[in-house]
Amino acid sequence: MATTGLASSQAGKFDSVTAPKASSLPAELVNQLLVNLDDKIDQLKKGDSLDLEGLLAYQRVANYLSAAQIFLRNNGLLTRKLEQEDVRKRLLGHWGTCPGLNFAYAHTNNLITTHETDGDVADFMFLTGPGHGAPALLSTLFMEGAITRFYPEYPMSREGLESFIRAFSAPGGFPSHVNAETPGAIHEGGELGYCLAVAYGSVMDKPDHICVAVIGDGESETGPTATAWHAHKYLDPAESGAVIPILHVNGFKIGERTIAGTMDDLEVVEYGDTTATGGSDKDHDIAVNYDMAASLEWAYQEIRKIQTAARSGKPLVKPRWPIIIMRTPKGWTGPRKSNENPIEGSWRAHQVPLPAAAKDDKEFELLEKWLTSYGPDELFDTEVDSGASKAHNSHNKADGIITSKALRIIPKDQQKRMGMVDATYRGFKPLEVPDWKDFTHSTDKEVSNMKAVGAYVAKIIELNSDSFRIFSPDEITSNKLDDAFKVTHRNFQWDPETANNGGRVIEMLSEHTLQGWMQGYTLTGRHALFPSYESFLGIVQTMIEQYAKFVKMALDTNWRGDVAGLTYIETSTLWRQEHNGYSHQNPGLIGSFISLPRHLARIYFPADANTSVGTIDHCLRSKNSWLNAEEADRHCIAGASVWEKYSSDGGFNPDVVLVGCGVEVTFEVIAAAAILRNNGVRVRVVNINDLLILGPTGVHPHALSQEAFDSLFTADKPVIVNFHGYPKDIASLLFSRSAHVGRSRFDIFGYIEEGTTTTPWSMLRLNNTSRYTLADIAVQRISKDQPNHRIGLKAHELSSFWKHQLVLHDKYTKEHGEDPAWCGEIAELDKNAA
Repeated sequence: MATTGLASSQAGKFDSVTAPKASSLPAELVNQLLVNLDDKIDQLKKGDSLDLEGLLAYQRVANYLSAAQIFLRNNGLLTRKLEQEDVRKRLLGHWGTCPGLNFAYAHTNNLITTHETDGDVADFMFLTGPGHGAPALLSTLFMEGAITRFYPEYPMSREGLESFIRAFSAPGGFPSHVNAETPGAIHEGGELGYCLAVAYGSVMDKPDHICVAVIGDGESETGPTATAWHAHKYLDPAESGAVIPILHVNGFKIGERTIAGTMDDLEVVEYGDTTATGGSDKDHDIAVNYDMAASLEWAYQEIRKIQTAARSGKPLVKPRWPIIIMRTPKGWTGPRKSNENPIEGSWRAHQVPLPAAAKDDKEFELLEKWLTSYGPDELFDTEVDSGASKAHNSHNKADGIITSKALRIIPKDQQKRMGMVDATYRGFKPLEVPDWKDFTHSTDKEVSNMKAVGAYVAKIIELNSDSFRIFSPDEITSNKLDDAFKVTHRNFQWDPETANNGGRVIEMLSEHTLQGWMQGYTLTGRHALFPSYESFLGIVQTMIEQYAKFVKMALDTNWRGDVAGLTYIETSTLWRQEHNGYSHQNPGLIGSFISLPRHLARIYFPADANTSVGTIDHCLRSKNSWLNAEEADRHCIAGASVWEKYSSDGGFNPDVVLVGCGVEVTFEVIAAAAILRNNGVRVRVVNINDLLILGPTGVHPHALSQEAFDSLFTADKPVIVNFHGYPKDIASLLFSRSAHVGRSRFDIFGYIEEGTTTTPWSMLRLNNTSRYTLADIAVQRISKDQPNHRIGLKAHELSSFWKHQLVLHDKYTKEHGEDPAWCGEIAELDKNAA
């Protein structure tokens, strides 16, 4: 990041377990690199503007509730003496990160409340990279009223709070990780590495929003996080909000130190601008709260300076956005030791620090001491019944059941509470779209699929100038979407050619960061497009899968609103990557999409420019249009159709069914159909656009009924499928149908990992998807199934001839370095063609 250093006032008080080694460089040099907030901290200490009592009480409540959720199944508020029977038999959850998250959430609340009377305080969102710290987030959300608002079965009463504590990691309750059921969440808290990119995506085109993103020091070791540190360089402060990254350095992962945990202040200054340091003694707890309050206020003011300059027409060049480095011990405020082994400030605090508390007397004694150390009898008014609590709850937060001093720092305006910000769950606005038929072309005109799509996308940008973006890894022009640059430009703020001028296109050579930006952008209500080379979109496969899990749960969560789909265009597909070679030939993402929840995924293979514009989805480069606009419209709606003009008698009573799914492979299907028809074979040509219609009925919403399936593919004729991707992906969809390839009439051809730097048509020949292979297999199947068919008389002759054509093609390409002209042609039909 562009940074200005660390606060020199930190005076950290780590024990020997967590302390990083001091820098060997002179203190004067270190201090020159740091932001010095000593004066700000002194002002806070001398004045009365900081509600220190409220901050400390808030953290005590949140930390107690976090620990109680992990350990207790009964007696959640310790209204009687704790017994081992009150401890959960199965202990789940992660304690180590929770105190730091509660600390950061408390101070963000305090910042909002401090400026709430200003009238223009930003809408704050709070994202956690360590999503396993769900007990912390759930605790703070209950305190501010978000849990009760979205889950009224947990009212703000003794009974409601104890029921809430029991619900953690319990069937029918809250999961152990942050997910779509968590108010305020727009990030799945399982796989690490994506929080920072999602945070930046969430504030793009939202000038009044600030996202606080807590990045765990374990997460900071991931590649996606490393690239996301550059995200601020793509944020235009005139049109977008801001992110306050907080690198939470608690020193340890699940079993060893983190890289950041071994870094001294000089080394960590490469990341950030100020540090809050925590330790477990009263004086230091007070000091670290002053540090953090001053740090967040400083970060907020820096953001306002940058935004004010940009929005007044005098933008700063390469503005130095703030970041906070927050050092607190792992498992802060938890048990110090067990059996002489350190817990607080060590890796043992990462998950459940006292795993045998339900059975081991010593661990149980430590648990009881730990929980009572927060003073729950002071924090909770367990005598208040549900009715009294509700009556006292004028601002819909946990007044009455939780001591009021712990709730003072929570914003009074519900819409400013981070679990209730509209953008996180009901910010969706529909995309304004033109009539796509205005962008189609006559079938006698050669038009690239992607050029046709590019013209359409340019119009989308014009109509949605602040709610649509393209995220691409430096491929807009090579992917033939450059029509977009007729109406917009790139948005790279560190490049003087594109800085401070908006722009709907963001290009960066990190698919992970692009995916994170797109997730944050769409989950907060906007729309996006991600075009990329087919072979490299697989880089974000697990991110897509994690996102699908989030969306699946969001659809099952009744208080969440609509979210725009993520639209990917796979370009430069394997069949036209003969020039880049084997490394660029990989259709593997298709199989991953097939395995996603069927009601979430759509996979399209438009075979021509008009169908590509109609679907605006899985667009592949092509030079031909097979369907006019009206035909393409019907084809897109149906997901698959018989292409009558390439079939015998419009497809009636065929000897064989040839199926194309993809661009180049469909061309070969049509070419094979012409060859077969000229040899007396009656052919039906079927094209599939929506791949998942092949799946079992009742599993995918678009799946064909058995009657519809048979109407397309017949009930008894051989079917030869030429597929863009791996044959296994089609086979998996057909498995539960009577068309299962192991027991029926279906042959499936596709990419079988044969390829190198070669010619385009050689790719088809090498992978057995050429017209001659298809025709040969068709004749074999017809001869077997229909022994009296006349084609059987010359089956051997034709097979030998077609195989020889493949040998001649191989010889030609080796001599000339290119394909012969006939590879791009389709045979004319004889007057006696079938």
